Amino acid sequence: QKRDSDTHDEIVYRSAEGYNLQTAQEETTSKEDVLVIDQNLKGLEFKLAKCCNPIYGDDVFGFVTVSGGIKIHRSDCPNANQMRERFGYRIVKARWAGKSEGTQYPITLRVVGHDDIGIVTNITSIISKENGITLRSIGIDSNDGLFSGTLTVMVGDTGRLEALIKKLRTVKGVKQVSRN
Repeated sequence: QKRDSDTHDEIVYRSAEGYNLQTAQEETTSKEDVLVIDQNLKGLEFKLAKCCNPIYGDDVFGFVTVSGGIKIHRSDCPNANQMRERFGYRIVKARWAGKSEGTQYPITLRVVGHDDIGIVTNITSIISKENGITLRSIGIDSNDGLFSGTLTVMVGDTGRLEALIKKLRTVKGVKQVSRN
């Protein structure tokens, strides 16, 4: 007579603590070790890098700091190439877990365009109508009929950020909107 245990080649025991539930598809797509960024990450200190301000949805990687914590950087961070070249052994693969749940991230946008009457009102009006986005600060300089400015907004994920950037680009007189 065959017992259940005879039919299984291997039994895998997993600790419930720190286990991040993933769908079967997510688990089978990659057998490599990847740091999953989650608010409930225990026993591992991580911070979002100030040089590139990653937000939920950005393509990211982790950089092991001297103190043993991990800084999360955008893959297109201005410092990424130098970190990979000089400290490749301290780079860890990373990705965001699940869905963005209420966390908001400060993002600075650079806006350039023609200095038309009412353009700042038009820009702030679009931002105020966006659900889940809050304007934190705005600074505009004007010179010779052109303006350049920075907007700091609180946003939850890249989808909302990209939608906002697309709308800001439609404002008459705005020539360029980019993420710092």
